Amino acid sequence: MPGPFDFLKHPLAKEIGLILLIKLVLLMGIRSVWFDAPVDVKDDGVQAGLHVLGAPPVSDEKNPK
Repeated sequence: MPGPFDFLKHPLAKEIGLILLIKLVLLMGIRSVWFDAPVDVKDDGVQAGLHVLGAPPVSDEKNPK
């Protein structure tokens, strides 16, 4: 009965496993370098709206109805 790791006796399987291990290490390194600190989320909805739409019009009426 073949063992669970008999496929590692083939050179191609060893190369594929090594490449996958290297990719995993690189991805974890990239994650730790660029995504290590939480990002502060700012709610700039009002400022963005004013920038896109402009300031609201000022009415000259003293008693708007």
